[in-house]
Amino acid sequence: MATCATRRSAETSSDPEVRVLRWTFRRDDDAIVCELGLNSDHSAYELRVNPPWNAAGSTVEQFDDAMSAFQRHAAIERMLVSEGWLLEGFESERINRRL
Repeated sequence: MATCATRRSAETSSDPEVRVLRWTFRRDDDAIVCELGLNSDHSAYELRVNPPWNAAGSTVEQFDDAMSAFQRHAAIERMLVSEGWLLEGFESERINRRL
């Protein structure tokens, strides 16, 4: 994957929107969505995963740099694929994180 992300500090960014990368994995009738993007103040990367077995909702991990976040995502993807999950789709969009 040839993706490059840079972190902008809260002081230099007044844009309330952030780019979010989203991977959807499916196994039978279940779906898991992994999202990677900057947090609301652009100070860290967030990796959100919403497994169907977690009734509490998404888990969120924060990272200081993009490489660490992508490495963690890759580890999660390897685990899911080894357990029979298939990548159903990938999308990239800008969302408003300041609500």
